[in-house]
Parts: sequence; structure tokens; C-alpha cells
Amino acid sequence: MKESNRYSRYFTYIKPLARLPIIKTYGPAIFSLLTMSVFIVFAIKPTIETILVLQKQLADSDKIVAQINEKTDNLSKGRENYQLLNQNIKNKIRAAIPDNIEIKSLSQALETSAKTNEASISALQIQPLVLENTTNESKNALGEIAFTFNIEGSYSALTSILQDLKISSRLISIEKLSLNKVTEGKNLIMSVNGKAYYLK
Repeated sequence: MKESNRYSRYFTYIKPLARLPIIKTYGPAIFSLLTMSVFIVFAIKPTIETILVLQKQLADSDKIVAQINEKTDNLSKGRENYQLLNQNIKNKIRAAIPDNIEIKSLSQALETSAKTNEASISALQIQPLVLENTTNESKNALGEIAFTFNIEGSYSALTSILQDLKISSRLISIEKLSLNKVTEGKNLIMSVNGKAYYLK
């Protein structure tokens, strides 16, 4: 009973409004416009969302392009600076990072260092390498030659060898180092795991 009273109350308010001439004249047009507006909003919403996503992707792409352009400029400046270097410095750079593997130069550097410091090499192992055919134009990646170098000698001789490796003409990085005492005498055995580099 209360429900019917409530609805009858709404109808008593709405019916007089519906009889007004302005509502009778423009009512259908207003309701049509409202209905069309709702449909237009729902139809345009996915398009607007797509546009916003595309704008974000475009902004991200512009940022990446700017970073690539900056990197290209830096590489160009680096190349120009390299061309201006003295020929002796260029030769030292080529010796430090040669255009090919050059295992012989690496083993010679290690052997010479041991011999100079009166230490004996107990093992020199070069880790397996995958060789690839390359041209001069394609040599833009840095390759690594992993090696293990075991030397026996006095503490002072071994520290001198480490200094030699640090200032070697071939660029060498030491990854791991261990020292063990020999069972007889005062000598130590030093095991060096390192890497030498080349352009591949």
C-alpha cells in the first residue's frame, strides 16, 4: 500500500510537468538528444582510450629515439677523438685489445712475467673458444679469452707478477685469485683466473 502511495505521489508531480506546452513541444527532441549523447559517450570512450595509449607509446618511442641519437653522437665523437690520437697511443690500444684472438701474445706475456720474476709456471690453461669468421667492418663486439694461470714462487715474486699483469701490454682482468703454500720450502702457488680481450 505504501509503494502505491509513493508512485502515485511521483505521478502527481510528473503529470502536470508533462502537460506543459514547452515539454510537449521539445520533450521528444531533448530525450532523443540525451539518448544520443549517452550512446556517443560509450562509442567514443574506447577510441579516446586507444588515443591515450598511442600517445604514451609515441612519447616512449620519442624518448628511445633521443637516447639512440645521443649514443650515435657520442660514438661519432669517440671515433673523431680516436682519429686525433697519436699513432703510438693507437698502437698501444691495438696491442691491449687486438683485432683477433692472438693467444700467442697472451701466453708470451704470462710466460715472460713469470720468467722475469724467477717464478715457474705449473699450468696455463686457455678455456675453449668459439671462433667466428669476421670482417673488419663487423669487428665491433668485445670478445673474451678466459684463462687459468698457476705459478710457483716467492711471495715477492708473485706480487711482482700481479703488478706485471696489471700493466701488461695486453688488457687483462683478474677474476679470481688464490694462494696456497707449497708442502716443502717457503714458496707459494698462486692460481689466477683471468680474462684477456679482443675485438670480434
